[in-house]
Amino acid sequence: MINGVNSEEIQSNINKLFSSILKEQQKYTAIKAADEDKKHLTEEKLAEYTKNRGKGFFYNYLSSGRGHGPFTELIDGSVKLDLIGGIGPNILGHSHPLYIKAHLEAACSDTIMCGNLQPYQEAANLTNLLISKVQKSKLRNFWYTGSGSFANDLALKLIWQKKDPAYRLIAFTKAFAGRSVATQDITYNASYREGMQTAVNVDHVPHFDQTNPEGSAQRTIDALNEVVKQHPGQHCAIMLELVQGEGGFIFGEKDYYVQIFEWAKAHGLYIWIDEVQTFARTKELFAFQTLGLDEYVDIVTVGKALQCCGTLYSDELNPKPGLIAGTFNGSLTALNAGEKIVRYLTEGNFYGEKGRMAELEHTFISRLKHLGATSCKGKITYAGGIGTMIAFEVGDSSGPVTTKFVKDLFDRGLLVFTAGSAPTRVRMLLPVCLTDEQIDIALKIIEETVIETIN
Repeated sequence: MINGVNSEEIQSNINKLFSSILKEQQKYTAIKAADEDKKHLTEEKLAEYTKNRGKGFFYNYLSSGRGHGPFTELIDGSVKLDLIGGIGPNILGHSHPLYIKAHLEAACSDTIMCGNLQPYQEAANLTNLLISKVQKSKLRNFWYTGSGSFANDLALKLIWQKKDPAYRLIAFTKAFAGRSVATQDITYNASYREGMQTAVNVDHVPHFDQTNPEGSAQRTIDALNEVVKQHPGQHCAIMLELVQGEGGFIFGEKDYYVQIFEWAKAHGLYIWIDEVQTFARTKELFAFQTLGLDEYVDIVTVGKALQCCGTLYSDELNPKPGLIAGTFNGSLTALNAGEKIVRYLTEGNFYGEKGRMAELEHTFISRLKHLGATSCKGKITYAGGIGTMIAFEVGDSSGPVTTKFVKDLFDRGLLVFTAGSAPTRVRMLLPVCLTDEQIDIALKIIEETVIETIN
């Protein structure tokens, strides 16, 4: 939808540009090695970039801006099959028609960024759409933030103001909440906050144990009882990812969360769900909807696949004037694209037990397990996940072995990433544009790489 200047001529030119751009991007449809005369470019450019930013890169990857579907080209002319999507945002893949449309339509507006003081229709439209998708919950408000970490910071501020002076938070082992001053304390990995002073007092309790599902709830509740005993009256909320992304896609069953949430409500604690990575990627738009937990959630943070970030919260958590503000809601392109993505996914055949998310989950997990029982026996030792969030383990599941493996995949044209420690898993955030043929290609590369590189 064009909200800026518009005319028959503009619309005609947009249509022509759209067709021309899509036609050119559709040329990138297969894995390809680097061009001989360009092989040096990626390393040279990244060396300069590394020097200027002071830190290196996991992959020798610098995009050319060209690609289509799950395929993306680097500046050296190589083309990769992308199954990590920028760690989540590119849920539709590369150069999806909706992305192109959003860019072109946003060019008709008079600025680039939409702000809180002077909002645009794009921000209002996306807010209204999100609220309409959570009517079974008590979530009635949405506020934009600049990143997923800032969405979590905002959630903490809203909770703190209502629970003042009870500021202590309960989070879970293997949690990841971001890298801001506040969220680094919520994040479980202590190495992510080395040399930092404590800004938030957080008690971490055990999350769902995939190896002992029956005993998980009691184990967590015992730990919860212990922390409130140690710090009576000091806690404000329980914060958790229903699917722990950085932990390796660890998630529990509905009954587990119901027991935890009932405990939280009995102790007067708010329930804060981090869906920055899970949003749009499970078998419903929100992971809490997939697990049927609508009635429990008080505040939910979103980002990544939405193309912008923010916090959904109940009327009870609506803050006093002055607590929250900010310059940017997001770029007009991102806000426009966010609305298009939500409509596309919720109006198409993506969600539910027979939707595309469920199909991708079943296909990848079942085929990875098959490899683990046949040609890769003893080498693929675990495969699991939910929706388009798929993980598996190779070899001894150590960090060094898994890191080397994903870099071997990269060299063979497949882009994935790692997650977790003890075990470290191969992580995939699948684009929903994948065809059966492309899935076959990806799994063939995984199989061959496992056989040839994992002892």
